Amino acid sequence: MAGNDQVLAYYREQSALTDPGKYAYLYADLPRDMAGLVSVVQGLLIPPYTELLREGYGLEVGEIDNALFGERRTEALLARILRRRLEPLTMRRPPVDRIGMICRNFAVLLVSMLRYQRVPARARVGFGGYFRSAYAADHRLAEYWDAIQERWVRVDPMIDEVQQRGRDMGFNLLDMKAGDPFWLAGEVWRRCRAGELEPWDFGDSDVDRGMPPIRYALLQDFAYLNKLEMLGNDDWGALITKPEAELTREDLDLLDRIALLTENADTHFDELRTSFPQTAYGQTVLESIAKV
Repeated sequence: MAGNDQVLAYYREQSALTDPGKYAYLYADLPRDMAGLVSVVQGLLIPPYTELLREGYGLEVGEIDNALFGERRTEALLARILRRRLEPLTMRRPPVDRIGMICRNFAVLLVSMLRYQRVPARARVGFGGYFRSAYAADHRLAEYWDAIQERWVRVDPMIDEVQQRGRDMGFNLLDMKAGDPFWLAGEVWRRCRAGELEPWDFGDSDVDRGMPPIRYALLQDFAYLNKLEMLGNDDWGALITKPEAELTREDLDLLDRIALLTENADTHFDELRTSFPQTAYGQTVLESIAKV
């Protein structure tokens, strides 16, 4: 088992995808508190969903720079933000000048800012039960290490005041705890396999629910914990695309093991890191990232 210092040192460093590159200077004047950082992220990005844009922000999809699944590399995202409006990141853009991005990009941008400030941080993949849907939806959050409390703190940087309006969230989006309506993909996979949860209660859309999207989220969380924060639609590797009926016993055993590793990322850190490139899935992700 890796020591805590080793784990924190790993997540303190930028990945190839969170590195701001030549735009690192933009981070120099960012706030140092979590509420302030999340406010900056929300002032730069906007969820590009038609109904939300129209009812929440008074915009149509065609009025914003809609990146949807987003820019893989934070450096490219920052360039896009500046093309839309050439101002410091701390200058909150009006909604029409924010970049349309889904949850992955909110989480990864926050992680990038935290790592710049030498705060250990990582993006996570799971399912949120606080959206207006009949199922818990595939969702990405950020975690950062609170050195005073000596624990990982989970944050949802996407849900702003507009999205909270008229809703009783009932929990703190800047410090989401066990019992709040977000479940890591590994927990959902394990509990569905054990019959404790109903797979159809989790998904990515009305027609994409059940074990396939749960497996998808599980494998992406495995990659994210290895600092390969791919886009939500990067379905690289046969294990992530294989039809459910074609999964072998070996496949299921591997997925069960990955669920255990991702649920207990710190205590199984060495295996989490060494096993990823040893799997066919991990090899495919590494090769694909290198090409884009």
